[in-house]
Amino acid sequence: MLQLGFKYCPIECTVDIIGRKWAIPIIRDLFKGKTRFTQFLEENPKLSSKVLSKRLKELQQNGIVNKNIVQTTPLLIEYKLTEKGKSLGGILFHLASFSLKYQQNEVYQGMTGNTEKDMETLKKVFKIPL
Repeated sequence: MLQLGFKYCPIECTVDIIGRKWAIPIIRDLFKGKTRFTQFLEENPKLSSKVLSKRLKELQQNGIVNKNIVQTTPLLIEYKLTEKGKSLGGILFHLASFSLKYQQNEVYQGMTGNTEKDMETLKKVFKIPL
């Protein structure tokens, strides 16, 4: 059996950050250009304000997201991916491409999907070189 010199599994370390409920949809929405608290809620109707606030704080603490106060009166806050957060683009792209390749029935749910076109769109969203 191959022994690696890790104290903790590097995969589990990443999953601990992005594997929490709603973390990936929030990160995905940041890649899609969403920056405001209300935009995340609009994109994800089942996401509560309380959970969104908690996830954004966790993503900030883990260096994935920056919180920027744009103006104080009225309060205007924007969230953006850090360089560390942007580096997740490849991971999310590969997760999505796995689904397009192996789980088309779940992804398209009876629709006829254009996998090639969707892959190109995903490359743009997650900033993967074409």
